[in-house]
Amino acid sequence: MLKPTLKLSLKRSVYKNRRVLITSGPTSVAMDDMRVLTNRSTGAMGRLLAQAFAARGADVTLLQGAVTADIKAPQGIKIVPFFFYDELAAALKRELIKKPEIVLHAAAISDFKPLKSFKGKLRSGEKITLELVPTRKLVTGIKALAPQAKLVGFKFESSIAKPGILNKVAPLFKDAKCDLVVANTQKGSAYKAFVISPDGSTTALVSSKQALVSMLMGVMEI
Repeated sequence: MLKPTLKLSLKRSVYKNRRVLITSGPTSVAMDDMRVLTNRSTGAMGRLLAQAFAARGADVTLLQGAVTADIKAPQGIKIVPFFFYDELAAALKRELIKKPEIVLHAAAISDFKPLKSFKGKLRSGEKITLELVPTRKLVTGIKALAPQAKLVGFKFESSIAKPGILNKVAPLFKDAKCDLVVANTQKGSAYKAFVISPDGSTTALVSSKQALVSMLMGVMEI
């Protein structure tokens, strides 16, 4: 089992002045000039991470989608807003060339986009068919621009039962070169998560986002 070294999370000096980049919240893709396809991410995880790193003296940049979580972003950090998938992709590239030391890719990225975005507004009351195509996996390009960064990926699934989840996160280690991956799920208000290392070892299961952030701060090594 991957054991958190909790003393790290208590030492402000461990993260003091470290450049930390966090992505957070949902992304959207356009159907037409009025409508979008999006997801249910609230952005809570990103803001909790930003709070934790800022409290420990890190230099935090938060790329933030249309957040609905009732959690305040900490004062003194840089916030870069985005709404569309393409906006996040561009903002991520701009920030990665500044060579962050830690990247936490917690945003809920659109996995698909319409093959064609319609001009104007589609008429309501009529049947339409949308052909969706996969979007580019943003996480796979992070290490190319910031190879020195410690990268934490996030995998949200309907179930994080083992061993199935280990197979699903494998591409994040192989293709994206993640240093750690958070496997998490939520049904109603019931949240569950644990952290996975490249060798497949895991932390204990936690049942709140706050507990996950505390644990993650502990298992990360600078």
